[in-house]
Amino acid sequence: MIHLLEVSNLTVNFDTDRGRVYALDNINLHLDKGEVLALVGESGSGKTTLGRAILNVIPCPPGEIKTGQILFQDQNILKMDERECNKKIRGKAITLIPQDPFGAANPLFTIGTQLRDIFKMPKSKKGELEMKMISLLNQLQLPSAPDLLRKYPHELSGGQLQRVMIAASLLPDPLLIIADEPTTSLDVTVEAQILQLIRKLVKERNVSVLFITHNLAVASKVSDRILVMYAGQVMEYASTSSFFTCGETSHPYSRKLLGCLPNPKGEIKDIGGAVPNLIDPPTGCRFFPRCEEGKPECSRVKPILAEKEPGHWVSCNHTIDSTR
Repeated sequence: MIHLLEVSNLTVNFDTDRGRVYALDNINLHLDKGEVLALVGESGSGKTTLGRAILNVIPCPPGEIKTGQILFQDQNILKMDERECNKKIRGKAITLIPQDPFGAANPLFTIGTQLRDIFKMPKSKKGELEMKMISLLNQLQLPSAPDLLRKYPHELSGGQLQRVMIAASLLPDPLLIIADEPTTSLDVTVEAQILQLIRKLVKERNVSVLFITHNLAVASKVSDRILVMYAGQVMEYASTSSFFTCGETSHPYSRKLLGCLPNPKGEIKDIGGAVPNLIDPPTGCRFFPRCEEGKPECSRVKPILAEKEPGHWVSCNHTIDSTR
């Protein structure tokens, strides 16, 4: 089966003044059409780096894509030069919803100008583009779309501007949207509206979404599958329903993350410790220094991502052994 997106054995390093950062280590995943895959994990786990690698915007140097391939519609993005990526991939087939809408929008230009600049259309088709922008803004429940196009970013609320960013990502009719923490700066009411909107767009447009978040509660509402990352490695990869119900057979890190969710008493637990320095990561399992279930061999033997049950993959030596 040919997937819309397939990442295989992707390893990314960065050279810094302090040493080499081993940012992504042998990442594997796939995404099908009309599917939402949530990348979850703490800050520093490599989620945004993976999103940037898929867009082929890792700066080289200091970055280096050491191994792997990224197939999009069975074409290796990493083999494309800058011109081909700009022509076929970035802002075309694959678009981005940024984390900070105010940081992404240019304060010097109106919303209409910035949306028009996405396209280089002949004058004869500018009216067609205008109608498409207004229709899209209306679908995103933004009032008075013609007036909104004449406004500047600072004249909009955070929720309104994030909807404009979603409109910008949809204008080229993409096949894949990378949503990088798109609800982080929003209040919970607007967050719920944006999540509902993304699910609606996926259903109506059959577009795929790679949804990057550190919030498991958000991931549970928007995703079909969940991929858990930690310190540049994949810890677990499962359907959303399986992830939230698999209990003791899941990865210890996943259980720690789930334990951080508020319980009925309103208590919130802490994982303890911190993500390791990726200049000198642990040699075996990168979660071992914080794992309460680890065995001595976990500090030496690097775990392999293995299928524990159909569609549910775990990268943990003792979890996999215990289920065999």
